[in-house]
Parts: sequence; C-alpha cells; structure tokens
Amino acid sequence: MKVLQFMLLCVSTLFIACAGSRDASSESGSDMKDAPCTECGTQGEIELKITNEKFYREWNPAAFSRIDSNAVVGVFPAIQVTANRPEDCKMCHSFSADALDFDLARVEDSLFVQAFPKMTRELMLPGMRVPETDSAFIDTLSSALLKMKFVEGKKLDDVTPWEERDGVEQTLVRELPFELKDLLNQIASRYGLRYLTIPLLMNVTMNPDLGKKGGFDWQILWSMWDARYGELVCLAYSKFTAATTTRVAPEKEWATPFASRLWRMFSVDVAHFENH
Repeated sequence: MKVLQFMLLCVSTLFIACAGSRDASSESGSDMKDAPCTECGTQGEIELKITNEKFYREWNPAAFSRIDSNAVVGVFPAIQVTANRPEDCKMCHSFSADALDFDLARVEDSLFVQAFPKMTRELMLPGMRVPETDSAFIDTLSSALLKMKFVEGKKLDDVTPWEERDGVEQTLVRELPFELKDLLNQIASRYGLRYLTIPLLMNVTMNPDLGKKGGFDWQILWSMWDARYGELVCLAYSKFTAATTTRVAPEKEWATPFASRLWRMFSVDVAHFENH
C-alpha cells in the first residue's frame, strides 16, 4: 500500500470513526481550517530543533529475526489521538487529530516500504481489509486493545513503564497475557494477517511561542505485533519538543522528526545489538 493510496482513502473517508478516539479539544478553532495562512511565514522547509527528548525502544529478537517479508501486515490508524492547540493559534489552521493521523501514516508507509518492500500492507479500515459489516467490531477492538493489561499489569495506553525506562534500548522476549495473545490470534484468523502495526496513542500540543515560528510537543507509543504467534515484535515510545529554527511554521509534517526514530526500529540488526 503506497502513500498515494493512503491519500485517496483518507480523503474519501474523511478518517472515519474507526481511526479511534479523537479528542474534542482538537476541533477548537475549526473555523481557521479553510482560511489562508497569514502566520505561516515564507514558504520552504520546516526546520525544527528537538529538545526535552525521552525515548524507549525494545525488540523481540526471536520475533524480529524471523520476520516474514512476504507476509501480510494489517495497518491500524492511531487508536487514541489527542490534538491540542490554543484557540488563538493562527498557524494551526491545518492541525487536527485526523491530520496528525494522516501525517503519521505518510511517514510509516514510506519507511515500511523501504524496510520490507515485499510485505503486503492492508489498511484495517471498513471497506479495505475490514468488511463494512465489521465497523462495530473494529470500534470495539480498538477500545479493547487500549484496556488490555501489558507491562507490570498496566494497560496499553499507560505510558508509565516507558517513561520510567527513559533512554533505554533493549532486546526482550515478553510473555503476553493470555487475553492479549488471544485477541491478536483472533485478528490474525479473522482477517488473514500475520502482523499488525498499531500506533497505540499519539498526543500532540501546538505551541505558537516556541522557536522562531512556533512548535509542538510530541508523544507517541508505536507497536508492531506478530498476530499469528501472539508476540510483540518491537515497540517505540517517543516524546520530545520540536521548535522552529526558521520562520516557517509547523503547519504540516508534524511526524517528520519521528521518522528517524521509527526507522531505527526497522533498521537495527538485533543479532548484534547490545542492550543499553
């Protein structure tokens, strides 16, 4: 599935409800969406300085080393998205939860094609890999995933375990709780999938006062699962502040700084990786 197909799908469906939770605060100031941007500065590349970074990454060496490049991967939209912006933010006309989700998909799709060019990617949206009749099931599934207990008995939408492991990268084989493993198996069986990529949560807050032309705070928990075997393949937690260094406002491409961090999940040779 290439980026163009993502664009056509997202435009036609307007990011229908199965994309997950959308915080209502992201719609404040929605009257600015169609207005011309008089606050975005001169056109050009958006340049950002990253500060206050926290991260955690882990790979399951057994699951990662046996990735089947010819398998089918089900691509979930971000399940829980929060998009915050000040009501008087004049550069936020294109900023919304759906726009964030679309921009993340752009980055993820591009990198995934580089890492696994033979793998078939299927969108887990009604009308795509998911039949229209399964819309309610997918909504229920998204909610159930976030409530599943994972590390230290905490729910999947709880970032505490990753915050506490700030700066850690490691290979680790986790034994998943039965309920989570069973749910992954059900998805694999129902839709004929081997893998799932799931951005579990994404929180972004715009700040017009950062840098030369504004900036934002970014937080994401991204995961890849072997649904057939009921295993976590890899997981990335990323949190940082991005501030502009030139007079071009960040009114698009918010996920671009995350691209290099996600690429590390795909490009590390786990056979020679030393935990640190």
